[in-house]
Amino acid sequence: MSVTLVSAKPALKQSVFEDTFALYALDAQMRHKFHQASGFFSELYKETSNTEYLYQSLRMLEYANDTKALAGAIREALKRTPEDMMLRRFEVIVLLKEGNSAQASHKAHLLAQNSTTPSDYLLLAESRLKLADYEGSVAALKKAYALDYAESTAERIALIEYAHLQKKKEAIAFLKEHIGTHGNSVVIGKRLAGLYADGGALGDAAALYEQTYEGFGDPSLADEAAKIYLHLQDFPKLTALLEKARINDPLLLDLYVKAKRFDKASELAQSVYEQTNDPLYLAQSAVYRYEGSPNRNDPALLAEIVDDLKKALEDTDEPLYLNYLGYLLIDHDIDVAEGMAYVRRAIEQQPDSPFYIDSLAWGHYKLNECAEALRLIKQVESMIGNEEKEVNDHLEAIGKCKFKEKN
Repeated sequence: MSVTLVSAKPALKQSVFEDTFALYALDAQMRHKFHQASGFFSELYKETSNTEYLYQSLRMLEYANDTKALAGAIREALKRTPEDMMLRRFEVIVLLKEGNSAQASHKAHLLAQNSTTPSDYLLLAESRLKLADYEGSVAALKKAYALDYAESTAERIALIEYAHLQKKKEAIAFLKEHIGTHGNSVVIGKRLAGLYADGGALGDAAALYEQTYEGFGDPSLADEAAKIYLHLQDFPKLTALLEKARINDPLLLDLYVKAKRFDKASELAQSVYEQTNDPLYLAQSAVYRYEGSPNRNDPALLAEIVDDLKKALEDTDEPLYLNYLGYLLIDHDIDVAEGMAYVRRAIEQQPDSPFYIDSLAWGHYKLNECAEALRLIKQVESMIGNEEKEVNDHLEAIGKCKFKEKN
């Protein structure tokens, strides 16, 4: 029993040391204190001879971008274990960082001979790329790809073929084949769609962006598809996408209005108002509800519209909605004097607006103040002519008002 206790103490002591230093190292790494973390991992390696700690120590120097210290540490380590493949990989990394691409390529080639490790071919591909040997880089990448079909490798193959080797059709075909065999992803879908767009196949690009968005829910993909649909002025597809993705409600609102889908516009504006508490959306919801109504003279509808516009105008002084509310009150004979007060508030901000002056003229007409109504509507006519149907209707009605006054 006593022999067991004596022999257990060093092991226990070493275990406590290892656990403590491992925590220190991980903490330093999490705080991006990479030199400090490297030191802790180095001490762990010295105490335990566990090469994983050595590799971690070297990785921390790589993360710190301390090429000089990394090169020195690798040289010392290779003196002890010159056949260590991981150290040889670090050696190639250092050579690449130092700009010694030719030597890096040579050593990477030795590493990759008969290797079944994708990273060895990736290092060779990187070194060949630095030497502008694009064919050699692609050849190495394809060997790495054949081992694990990594999407990052597939993307690099396509990029080099497309941008450097001018094998644009081959690059696109390669990514399409990857998707067909191994499935789509955000990375591959975005890259292939980008290649489509670069080549002018905007419809294909938008469709793939949208398809990839549907598969993975990345809103940036829907945004890219929306930009293309907008550029192509494919409003039906743009509307359908925005309804699905809800990435740009103001644009969707504009599309609904452009298509005169006022019921949808009103619902969307109300939804955005409830999310943002922005009074302008409440006002828009009211306006579109009125514009889309089959019976604009419905007293219940008018009461709702007026109430919502008044509520919105408690928190905004937007002249467009001041005039809209004012004209409703005037035209529907709800409260002409109150309506004219709203219109005058709009005119204070935009005194040269013919549409606001027209509303005021209509208010004077409703109050049978025909001379002032005629003066104002003539002012409107001089500004925009009489081709606007509503202005022409008002001119005709106010003209008759003048005739009645003479008789």
